[in-house]
Parts: sequence; structure tokens; C-alpha cells
Amino acid sequence: MKKIDLQQAISIAYKCYQSKQYKKVKHILQQFIQNGVQSIDIYYFMAASHYCLDEYEQAAEAYRRAIRINPDFAILYFGLGNTYVRLRLYDAAVNSYNQALTINPDYLDVYHNLIYVYSVTGQADNAITICGQILDRECNSDSLEIALESNYDRSAPSPTYLSYIDMYSKLHIDGDLENKVMPEMAYAGKSIVPWIATIKDLITLTNSKTLLDYGSGKGFQYKSMLLEDRNQMKYKSLQKYWNISEIYCYDPGYSPYQKLPRKQYDAVILTDVLEHCYQEDVKWILAEIFGLTRKFVFANIACYQARQILPNGENAHCTIRPAAWWESILHLVASDYPEVKYCVWVEFVWTDIKGEGSVFQKLSNYNFSETELDSPSITILEANGNLVPYVPYNVHVDSKWILYR
Repeated sequence: MKKIDLQQAISIAYKCYQSKQYKKVKHILQQFIQNGVQSIDIYYFMAASHYCLDEYEQAAEAYRRAIRINPDFAILYFGLGNTYVRLRLYDAAVNSYNQALTINPDYLDVYHNLIYVYSVTGQADNAITICGQILDRECNSDSLEIALESNYDRSAPSPTYLSYIDMYSKLHIDGDLENKVMPEMAYAGKSIVPWIATIKDLITLTNSKTLLDYGSGKGFQYKSMLLEDRNQMKYKSLQKYWNISEIYCYDPGYSPYQKLPRKQYDAVILTDVLEHCYQEDVKWILAEIFGLTRKFVFANIACYQARQILPNGENAHCTIRPAAWWESILHLVASDYPEVKYCVWVEFVWTDIKGEGSVFQKLSNYNFSETELDSPSITILEANGNLVPYVPYNVHVDSKWILYR
């Protein structure tokens, strides 16, 4: 009878868990724990519920108890590793992840999360190795040295750079029929949307008045957009919302904006650009960007594969690297421009029991702690249909956790 009662309780707890009634799950199962019942299902659902309620100490203990009952489930070590990351117990997290991989060497979610953990703890070699194993075969122990020692420059870029410019130029004109992307939708400028409020913060902090969008795409983001802030103040364009006097669009793959600017701007921004640049061109491109900047550089970089496959058969993100890799190049380039501050957000795929999302590592040579990613401070009321899926659109970065460094 007790066994049936336990099974019924677990069944009810599972349904409550599925409907996100995490406190109810704990209430249902706690009585069995108090009675000394040893069940892996009980402790798994207790751990998962604690985790979803941000009760990480309790979640870790529940995972450990489940593992003591049966140490052969990779998912338990994965969950424990994620919990340790939330507690910033990174060494313990790595140990748990490695236990999961010992049981299941093909557990891709573990590898993705390990890249992030190794990167935020400065273990560049480990982060690069795993990144190369599952994301980008050219990401290996030599890739950083290759990038740092590259002699390519604006006057003589790599052959790969030139071929990419030609390919992106054709995509702008013809679209990407293979991926059902019409010409007007191809690189319209929507990658800037999640970062509108963050860029606004940086502009305000640095009192910037002019801005260069390096890799702007078609620039639709600056042509037609109505925004409203949290105080219900409306702005007829991004330029008015940012309160700047000049915006210059540059994109080498889009003919109307192929002219490289000849002067400096207070701010230079890059959204979804650097991961599209071949690794041997990254250093000179960053040096060019810093040389065009008076006050600050903002960029976001994806450390994951793009959905898009280019006409040459390669992933659109041709340089997938952890933050530790980018940080080395940024340090080298920025050392020649001490007056220029940078704020770079590297985005990683993160998976846990809540599903797949994003986590970020911030690289910066300045205390931009006042900037936010999750703040729902701006809403797009009207915009080109190629920029946002619907209106009104609340601008935010969909992240589960943000690590400030």
C-alpha cells in the first residue's frame, strides 16, 4: 500500500512540477522524506523544484541525496553541476559535469555549459578545446596564436574575408532562398533590437553624441521605429531615443553602406558581427574599430552556431570562440587605445531543467556596472516588419543569468 501511495504521490508531484507548482511539489514529497523513504524520484523532483525556486543550496543537497541512491544517472550530475554554477562553486561544477560525461560521453548540453564555466573561470585552454570539439573545428590550441600573429590588414585582408564580403553582398541582393529569407529580410538590422537599452545606458554614461554602427546591415533599424520608455515618453526613432546627433552606417557587404568612415565617432557598436569574421581578420578589424572610436565600443558576440548555413556550406558563425579567446585579442588591441573603453557581451547557450536559454560573460576595461540586459525599459510600438516579430514589442535580452566581471 505504501508503495502505491508513493507512486501516486510522485505522479501528482510530476503533474504539479509540469505546471510549475514547485512549492506544492515540495509539500507533497516532504512527508515521505521525513518518514525516511529513499526514492531517487523524490529527491530528483525536490532538487528540480528547489532549483526552479532559486533555492540552490537545498537543490544541491537534494541532488547529492539522489546520487547517493543511484550514482549512475548522468542527468543528476548535470543538474548538480548547474546548481553549483548558480552558487559560483565552479570547481565543484566542473567535477559534476565530468562525472556526467563519464556516464554519458555524448551529453551535448554538458559540453555547452562547460564551455561557459571554463571561460568565466579563465581556463581558456579547456574552453577552447571543448568549443573546438562540438562547435567549430578551427577552434583549437593554435587558433588564438594564429589570430594574434596574423599580418592581414585593411589594405590586404585575407582571401576568406574577400570571399565573405562577396557572399554577403549577394545575400543582401538575392536573399537566402535555401533558408526562405527574402532579400528585404536578409540582415535588415534586427540584431540590434535586444541591445537598444544597453547601448542607451552606455551613451548616457559616456555623454556620447555621435555613433557608428559597424556592420549595420540594411540599416532599417534607423529608418522607421516608434519607441516608448518606462515613463511613457515616446521617441520617433532610435536616434532620438539615444539622444545623439549623428548615426553612420557601415557594412562592407551592403553596397549603400560600403564606404568606410573617414572620421572618429564617440561610440562604435557591433551587433552580431565579429563571429561572422574569419579569425585571421579579427585583430585588424578590431584595431580598425578602436581607431574609429573616441569614447566606447560596444559589441555582442555569439559563442554558438548560427541557424543559417551560408551558400558555401559553412555555418554563418565562422569564428565561434569562448570569451577567454576574445578577451586576449581585446587586451592586445585596446592597449594601443587607452582612451577607448569597451563593453563586450559574449553569449553562450545554457541548458538546465528550465530549458535552453542564454548566459552572458561581460568583457570590459571600464566599470559599466550600471548597464543592464534584462531591463524592460523600452517598448517598440511601431517598426519595420523585418525588425521585430510583432508590436508592441518589449525589448529585453532573454537571459537566465548574467555574470558581471
